[in-house]
Amino acid sequence: MTRREALGLFLLPLARGQGSCTPTPRLTEGPYYLRDVPRREDLREGLPGVPLRLLLRVQDPSCRPLAGARVDLWHTDALGRYSGVNAPGVFCRGYLVTDEKGEARFLTLFPGWYPSRTPHLHLRVEAGGRVLATQLFFSEEVQRTVYAKPPYRERGMPRVGNRQDGLFRPDLLLPLEAEGEGYRGSFVVTM
Repeated sequence: MTRREALGLFLLPLARGQGSCTPTPRLTEGPYYLRDVPRREDLREGLPGVPLRLLLRVQDPSCRPLAGARVDLWHTDALGRYSGVNAPGVFCRGYLVTDEKGEARFLTLFPGWYPSRTPHLHLRVEAGGRVLATQLFFSEEVQRTVYAKPPYRERGMPRVGNRQDGLFRPDLLLPLEAEGEGYRGSFVVTM
């Protein structure tokens, strides 16, 4: 997928304006969701890795922002470990509540990989009694760049590419732009 195609997936809901927005595809929440995590923007806890700034916009099917939604984000550290599962603590986990624009902003790390999956972020959104769980993915071009840097390079490239991952969906690719030593990305979640 080209950068233009990826940006098109991101911009499509914004370009529609008021009217009808396509719901974000639901994917398995996975076995590693923990509800008792801190409310915080910075999930890094001093861990090494490539910084990742993430802006999530939550909206309803009419494209209106959803204020007050709980947005949980969790993923592995650079070594492919989940806190609370493979390692103690709550690193790379947290939640925020969306503001009046339906936005939540996180600062975290590019996730490492583990043998059975392509790199991904877990996302769970609760709003008005509804829950949407999904996952966001990364282009393999960005993965190659990130995994050539420490501390990732010791482990090399993931064993499972996007197309080999049973849950991967191209419409859930997170478009990223370089920002300093890391990346920033935005994604619109419609529920």
